[in-house]
Amino acid sequence: MNQGPENSDLTLSIKNGDAQSLELLFRRLYPRLCAYARQFLQDADDSEEIVQELFYTLWKNRSRLDETKSLTHYLFTATKNSCLNFLESKKSRATYSELMRFLYVQEASDSINSYHVLMAQELEKDFDLALNHLPQECRKVFELSRFEGLKYQEIATKLNISIKTVETQMSRALSKLRIQLREHLA
Repeated sequence: MNQGPENSDLTLSIKNGDAQSLELLFRRLYPRLCAYARQFLQDADDSEEIVQELFYTLWKNRSRLDETKSLTHYLFTATKNSCLNFLESKKSRATYSELMRFLYVQEASDSINSYHVLMAQELEKDFDLALNHLPQECRKVFELSRFEGLKYQEIATKLNISIKTVETQMSRALSKLRIQLREHLA
């Protein structure tokens, strides 16, 4: 998607390190991007955090900007993708947390069906096995995201890799885990 000369100039200015141009873009789009993110997240604080993180990432990676592409379109697409990743991560943490609560916190009682306990133990064993079969980098990225609750940017910084590499490794890890645990997911 091409953009007009004004937006092209703004993108070029940001690419060349003009912080005032970034601030201008931020002031123009921040409220709209936050409102868009709230449509996905239903939470103002999470929405604002995601949008602020996008502008931080945009500034950090400004040298890669293409002034022939629409920066507005990119930011709205990135907002949507970040929200979906956030929701997926939140869902995964909640599911894992619920499983761990069931396995370790809940006291044994007559109401617990031994079949469910057995199935949960088998799932935990299969999950650990599947996790151990992941390539080392995939496993490290997955563990930092799902067990330590780090965001992709934090993982990239901690491992000194790009966010794109984090996304790729997480995608591979989830795909391999889904395959390994497909009988439990049904």
